[in-house]
Amino acid sequence: MRLGEYILTQKEPESDSGAVSDISDAGFRQYMENYTERINIAATGGFLIKHGDFIITDTLERIRLSGLLSGRVEGRSRLARMGVGVHLTAPKIDLGFDGHITLELFHGGRRPVLLQYQETICTLLVDRLGIPSGNPYRGIFRLC
Repeated sequence: MRLGEYILTQKEPESDSGAVSDISDAGFRQYMENYTERINIAATGGFLIKHGDFIITDTLERIRLSGLLSGRVEGRSRLARMGVGVHLTAPKIDLGFDGHITLELFHGGRRPVLLQYQETICTLLVDRLGIPSGNPYRGIFRLC
C-alpha cells in the first residue's frame, strides 16, 4: 500500500508547562486539534522524517473489509532497515473497517529519510474468519 497525501506531525511545545495529555476520547480529540499540524506532502514534495520524529499518516488506498475479513499492516523491510517503523502499536485492521488505514510512524534511525506521496509504505495482510462478526468497527481513529 502507498503513502497518502497528508501527514500529521506533533507541534513543538511552546514551553515546558508540565501539562499532561488526557487519553480519553475527548482528550484525544483536543490533543489532535491543539498539538498536531497537518501537512500536504503531495504539494510539498515529501516529508523528511528525522531521528525521534513521530508522524501519523494514512494509506492512499481506501479499503473496505466485510464482517468476515480482518487485516494486519506490516511495514516494509527497506524502511525498517533505515530505522522507520510503520505501525508503531496498531497493526490490526478491524472487521468491517471502511476507510484509509491510519499509520503511526516513528524514526529511530540516525539518518533522515525522505517519505514521498504514493511511495509504497506497507503491506496489508487479510485474514478470513469462519463466521461473520456481529460487531464491525465503528471507531474514531481516522486521519482525514
